[in-house]
Order: sequence, then structure tokens, then C-alpha cells
Amino acid sequence: MSAELAALRQQADTLRHAGEWPAAAAAYAAVLQLAPDDSGALLQRARCLQAAGQAAPALPLLREAAALRPRDAAARRRLAAAADALGRHAEAEAALAAAVSLDPGQDDTWAEWLDALPRAAPPPAALGVVLDLTDLAAWIRRGRRVPSGIQRVQLDVAQAALQGPVPPVLCAMPAAGGGWRRWPAALFHRIDHLMRLDADPLDPAWRNAAALLDDLLQEAPMSFAPGAVLCSLGGSWSQPDHLLCLRVAREGTGLRHVALLHDCAPLAVPEHCAPATVSAYARWFANLALHADAVLLNSRFTRDELRRRHAALLPGLPLPDHAVLGLDATPRPPPPEAPPAVLPRALRGGRPFVLFVATIEARKNHLMVFQAWLALLRRLPPGQVPDLVCVGRPGWLAEPALELLRTAPPLHGRVHLLHGVADPLLAALRRDCLFTLYNSHQEGWGLPVTESLAAGRPVLAPGHSALLEAGEHGATFFEPGSEPALVEAVAAMVTDPAARARAEAGIAAAPPRRDWAAVAAELLHQAARLAAAAPPRPPLPLVPGAVVPVRRTGHPRPLPAMAVAEAVRAGPLWHPMDTDAAWTRPGAARLSLPLPPALHGPLRLELLLQAPPRDQVVGLRLQRGAIPGLDAPVTEVVLPAGATQLVGLDVPAGTGAVEVVLDSATAATLPDGRRVGLALRTLSVARADSVEDRLAVREARAFRLVASLEA
Repeated sequence: MSAELAALRQQADTLRHAGEWPAAAAAYAAVLQLAPDDSGALLQRARCLQAAGQAAPALPLLREAAALRPRDAAARRRLAAAADALGRHAEAEAALAAAVSLDPGQDDTWAEWLDALPRAAPPPAALGVVLDLTDLAAWIRRGRRVPSGIQRVQLDVAQAALQGPVPPVLCAMPAAGGGWRRWPAALFHRIDHLMRLDADPLDPAWRNAAALLDDLLQEAPMSFAPGAVLCSLGGSWSQPDHLLCLRVAREGTGLRHVALLHDCAPLAVPEHCAPATVSAYARWFANLALHADAVLLNSRFTRDELRRRHAALLPGLPLPDHAVLGLDATPRPPPPEAPPAVLPRALRGGRPFVLFVATIEARKNHLMVFQAWLALLRRLPPGQVPDLVCVGRPGWLAEPALELLRTAPPLHGRVHLLHGVADPLLAALRRDCLFTLYNSHQEGWGLPVTESLAAGRPVLAPGHSALLEAGEHGATFFEPGSEPALVEAVAAMVTDPAARARAEAGIAAAPPRRDWAAVAAELLHQAARLAAAAPPRPPLPLVPGAVVPVRRTGHPRPLPAMAVAEAVRAGPLWHPMDTDAAWTRPGAARLSLPLPPALHGPLRLELLLQAPPRDQVVGLRLQRGAIPGLDAPVTEVVLPAGATQLVGLDVPAGTGAVEVVLDSATAATLPDGRRVGLALRTLSVARADSVEDRLAVREARAFRLVASLEA
């Protein structure tokens, strides 16, 4: 520091201590003439101007100081206070949100953001790539604080993306659906921090943050700017109206959609998945080509699975463009303020153990692992067999594995089940274990394998699916599904320290892994690139002469009829499909049928309609393509209460989509409280000049052969 600069700074400090605010501000201005990037002088000049009653000139100084101190939460809190005092509430909230992102565990900063949030102006329509965290929100809504694999990916990608040069907007849908709501970045950072810090679901700080998320997801739906891209980071098939909302947003703003696909397990190993998950996934998969502009895959294996199963099950639909992302990232360390993790009492004192991190469910095949441990205890001296520590909550079909633990005395005290393990304890378990073990019938990636290798710990895993990619640099693979092979692999690792040392040396020599910032940057880039290059969506895979049920089917395989039933319903005036029909909301609901060239001639469209528990008058209006200034004639149909009626409509030739309006004259209330107009049960299209089509429709209706959905 030059003598002149030091003298000016001392003069400014002296004037500030004396409360000579205007003079001190001028002195700090002189300091800044010589050192324009001196953030401390900027902050002090701003403070003096504020004390002198000149708040407005202080604001740009605080902005500049905050920019020079990108990791300083306090600088952003000062900026927020100044902006709020000047009525710039949106800027104040943004500055506090940035402060929360830098120090999400600081309760005072969090409280200030909460206080500023109601005063902030509504945000503008979302631009660019928007990250959809509906799956993560549903996880939290179910009372869960500790993330599993897919939730952890959503947390890591979103957190890293928010730290990038252009932070994306985050959003999620409430349980009731009805569109996406903004998930403020500050609230995300707070929830992310709390999910990694501890596991207590009753912690007041956690419960307050989760409740706030639930409240914010009840607010008015957000809007998307033209050209926005919605990237869904988790499974969306459990949300009943997710696809309907995509269609509505697509019509209104041209929203593009990119899905991140984690695996195809419900199709590949349905016997190890809950039936409701299998059927919901099948419906979603059937609609992928009609609702996704592109797909991101977490592995090369998942890409190959997607291609193979889509070609086999949905040959009439083109597969959306896609790209492999890869999840080969080093895990984030636990929050620095986390208290030291204490191992469970049974594992203290250096007791050797092997770590298995996975939900206890049929797909992870804990039963085979427990049987292997029994075999080891019978084969080796007890002192040579380490304990097995399983971290994960019980899931689908966990009972056989848990029953073996209960009925096998040799496993008592040797197998430890830990539920609700937060990141600090998980990191300690990885640090102290002999090695880690992973087992599964199929995986789209295998995050615990990657995380074990990133921690320098040897890992045993079956040599199949994407586990070969997750463990590409350092994992030891055993024959999939073979208990003897697993026993041999574990025995070799526990009885031969040199084998573990060789595995650790191989891990250390592996190429460095990416961080989550690189994964997030690639995801945002690929989502934008693929969405921009996406072709128009394909026409409906509607077969002439087939009768398609418009309902929620429980079939375990994706079928073209599922895509037709979902995608034909246009506009917002539809309830999610029931198991026997699709109910409209009161008013003028729409059907839209973009058809392939083979169906561009004149057609006969038949709709099987059902009235609510009261008489209903329905006005039907049909036209093909948009004809400005021309209103199609209205056909009036009277439906007796609860009755079904088949309605036939003649469709003129043309290349545009067939559009049908179903306008209910009055609203009715179903026993479950839903306000409805009428229900659509089935639809069919026949070429007007094809006797074969017309006979096929008659036969299908007479014998209830409805699109092979009962097969």
C-alpha cells in the first residue's frame, strides 16, 4: 500500500470514528480513486452515506462491494438492508437469497429472507432451462428428510447449477397438481443444507422449512416465457396430471420438455418393483415420445435400455433425441458446521465392518447378501468375518430379507440396519469400513459405488448394467446373482489385506472424477441444445378400427393406446384419468387428434360419453385444422343421468389436427367432490371409405375388445 493511500485511509477511518459522515464518505471516495477495487472502502463509504441520510447513492456501492466479495454473505445482507429501505424489495429478497446460499445454516440470515419474501414482487416468467424438482418435493412431502439416490442427484445437480454463471429457476408441482410453482433458491439451499446436515424429521428447523415449501407450492402457478425448457430431474410418473400440464404449457408458450431418465427398472425387473410404480411408469414411458422433446440418460446402459425397450414396445412412435449425461461426480462433503459423527456403539473400538448403502428392497437383493454372510460365518473363523452394516430404509418386498435376519441367530449382532443416516455419519462409515458392498438386480447408475470410490474405499459390486460404468475405475465385480461368487469375493477381500491394498491403489491411480458443477453445466447445456433442435412431436399412434379406452390402465407394459388416451385430451379442463374414464371439468373441454398421413382422408370419429349423476346436455363442435373466422356447427347431445351414449362425428379430409370441443351445459358434483361436466370412456377412428375399419369398430365394441389393454 502506498503512503498516500495509507494516509487517505487513516483519515477516512478517523472521520468515520468521529461520526463526521459526509466528510468520511468523501475521504473514502478519495481512497477509491486510488484503489477502485477496495471492497472494504466501498462498504465503509456506503455506510457513511447511509448514516448521512443518503441511502440512494449507497446502494450501487454495496452492489459493487458484493460483486467483489462473491463468497461474503454479510456483504449481501448489507445490500439487502439498503435495498429494502429504498423500497426495492425484490432486490432485497434476491440479495438475502444469495446470502442464504452462501451460508444456509445461518439462522439470522434465513430469518431475514423469510421476512423479506412477502414483500418481494412476483417474479417474471421463467426463462432458459427450468429445473423441475417435483419428485424431490414429493419425497419431502412424505415426511422424509434423508435423501435416497435419485433425490441426492436432484439435490446435487440443482445446488451446483444455482452456483453457476446463470442460475436456473427451480420449480415443483404440489400434490394436487395444477401446474408448477416456483421453488425459491434460498429455500432450496436451506432444505439442501438441512437434508445433508442431520436426519431428525422432528427437528424444528427442518419441519419449518418443509412446511414453507408446502405452503409455497400452494400458491398460483408460475408462468414460462416463450422458449423456456422444463427439465425434470426425477421421476414424474407419480404426478397424475404432470403430462396434462405439459400439454397446456406447450400450447400456451411453446414450452419444451427434457426428461432425465434414471433407469428402466420397472420394465426390466417389474417383479422387484411395486405394481403401482410399474403401471405408472408404463403409462409415462408410453407417452415419452409425445411429451418429451428430448431425454437425458444417466448412463450408457440406460440409453441402450431406452432404445431397446422403446423399439420393442412402441414401434410406431419415434424415440426422442437423447444424450448421455453420466453421474461420475465426486460427492459433496458434509456441511462444515455438522457436529462430529459418532459411530453406533456396536461399531466403535475399531470393530471391522463392511458397508452396504441401499434401500432394503427386493431389487437390491439384501436376501442374497445376508445368505452370503451366513455362509461366511460357517466357513471362516468368527473373528475373520467382519460385521455388515446396511444403511437404508425398508422398501418394497423387504420382508424376506428381514425375516432371515430375525430367524438366523448367527446374524444377530453381526448385521446392523441403520435407517435415517445423514451425510456426516455416512461419511464416517465410509471412512472406517474395510470396504463397501453393493448388490442389485439392475441399476441405471449406482451412486453408492461412485461415492465409495470417490472416498478411496474398495467396493464389491455385481458386474452388470450401469454398475460397470459407476465402478469403471476401481470396483471389483462378482458374478451377478451368484451367492457363491459373492461369498468368494468377500472372503478374498476380508482375509487378504494385500487384496484390499491393491484395490485402494487402483482407485488412487484412477483418473480424477468430475465435480457436480461439471455435471450440472453439462445437463443445462445438453437440455438447451436438444430442446432447440427437437423436431415437431409425432402424430398420435391411432390405429383405424381400434377402440381406445380413455382411462388410467394398470397394465404393466407401455402400449400405444396409453399414449392416445393421455395425449388426446387437450387444454386444462380435464381431471386426471380414472380407472374407467376421463372426466372433464365444467365448461368446454377439448380433444386434439394430430393424425398420421394415412388418416388424412375423411373419417368417422366415435366417442363413448357418460353423463354425471344428473342429466347433462353436451354441445359437440368438430373441425379439422384451424380455420380463422369459421365456427364449426354444434351437435347437441342429451345424456340421461349416469348413462353412456355413443356419439358419431364425421370428420372432413385434411392435414390438420382433428379438434373436438365437448361443452357441458351444467356442472355436476361426483361423490368424491369433483366438479365435472361429463366423462369420455372410449374413442375410435375409422376411415370413411373403409368397410373393414367400420366393421372392426363394431366388432370391438360388441365383444369389448378395447385396444388389447386387457391382454
